[in-house]
Amino acid sequence: MMTMIQKLLRILAVRTMRAYKPKVIGITGSVGKTSTRHAIAAAIGDARSIRVAEGNYNNEMGLPLTILGEQAQGSSIFGWMGVLWRGFVLSLGAKDDYPKWLVLEYGADKKGDIVYLTNIARPYIAVITAIGIAHTEFFGTIDDVKEEKGALVRALPEDGIAILNADDENVFAMRHMVKGAHVMYGFSTSANVSANNVTVDTKHDGDIDPTEVVAKLRFELSAGDDSVMVSMDNVLGDAHVSAILAGAAVALQLGIELDVIAKNLKSYVPMPGRMRLLGGIKHSLLLDDSYNASPQSVHAALEALGSFPLTGTARRIAIVGDMLELGRYSEKAHIEVGQHVASLPIDLLVTVGELSRDIARGALAAGMDQANVFTYAASPDAGRFVQKRMGKGDVILVKGSQSIRTEKIVKELMAEPLKAQEYLVRQNEEWLKK
Repeated sequence: MMTMIQKLLRILAVRTMRAYKPKVIGITGSVGKTSTRHAIAAAIGDARSIRVAEGNYNNEMGLPLTILGEQAQGSSIFGWMGVLWRGFVLSLGAKDDYPKWLVLEYGADKKGDIVYLTNIARPYIAVITAIGIAHTEFFGTIDDVKEEKGALVRALPEDGIAILNADDENVFAMRHMVKGAHVMYGFSTSANVSANNVTVDTKHDGDIDPTEVVAKLRFELSAGDDSVMVSMDNVLGDAHVSAILAGAAVALQLGIELDVIAKNLKSYVPMPGRMRLLGGIKHSLLLDDSYNASPQSVHAALEALGSFPLTGTARRIAIVGDMLELGRYSEKAHIEVGQHVASLPIDLLVTVGELSRDIARGALAAGMDQANVFTYAASPDAGRFVQKRMGKGDVILVKGSQSIRTEKIVKELMAEPLKAQEYLVRQNEEWLKK
């Protein structure tokens, strides 16, 4: 049944695109797609008529549903019949207020996925966030990943615009593929849209209230000869800054002024599980990065943890779960994460899952004290262990691939567990209701 529904959704989405002719801002990359999508929406604000993809609507089912403005209906045949009927009516072209712009994610689990999606909705602006070894279990090599992600750039029309991450060498090289204009963003001197003088002011007195501003990010947003200061509450880490720069680069292409973009960005709030700051028990602070894990995102999260200031006897604790779907790169990638942990001022390492034992092994081989390294098979056990060991003012990073369910650890440690459905990823799953 689902195969037939997918085919029908594709037909209706294509007809809807032809009927209304919205311009598409497409996003792909190995990491950072959702944060970038969120940042684009924030940077544009209400200055344009836009629709932004929700959740993980970035595949053969999700992208057409976004075009149609619908939600997945699970196993409800009557729900799907309603979606298809409303989609048919929409595709007739009679809706006056259909969005002028669509912000869509283009995900890929196998070769050919992005070509399939671009045949439904061809991008006018293509944003490439980063290219790494995520999902190489299905692609084979990093070159295969580059080839797949590059399909979004190749789909651009002659007057299309590529927004490329200047800090990622694989993405930077894609500028040669662009038929039209390209804009580089990042911290690099090669970037057209960049962040300078980045500072993060933090409260670190060991008495953290869950509702207060714990960190204030400030940086100079520059585009050409123009610059403006950006200030954002409870945003931490270069990964968020990179997403914000991509959002600003897109907004500039839509003709929005730099100072307006800076004001709009104040509405940016990290999505659940994407380096979101949460109050923890015992007056601790949680860096909830539990949505997913790839080598690039784990290393970035560790840097954020390692740079977070402490006072008194407070400690930095890293809880890191398996990084899945890495194929031939898995063992090496996990060991390198452990080595990175050992090189940073991180006091306690707790790994979760079978593959992450290599993280512990890498940390020990790099000189981390065995008394500060612990391994657990499952997230609930790791959460209960850390709950006993954590103390006032500790800063705790929680990170892992989706199937490791490290958000269970966050729920165990957060000061307001009754708000788990509001704050955590995968909030509608049954375990959160228990």
